[in-house]
Amino acid sequence: MNLEEFRETLETLKDSELIKYVQKYVCLSLADAGDPSAHSHTLLDLVYAECVSRGKERLYDKAYESVCRRPTVCKVLLAA
Repeated sequence: MNLEEFRETLETLKDSELIKYVQKYVCLSLADAGDPSAHSHTLLDLVYAECVSRGKERLYDKAYESVCRRPTVCKVLLAA
């Protein structure tokens, strides 16, 4: 999926689905923390931009915080 398709997918998500995307892409971005040019960072930026465009930055913050509190959730999210 290219970036434009990804962006379009994000626009169609319900808030509850967007939360799951935040969590998943936070996990991917954390896994790629040692590689600043990793594609996962760009995807996470797009997820954040979608939250901002909806005026729901708090949604992003809460999902990010939930992953940081329970990093073991990444195993589950990335296995799906």
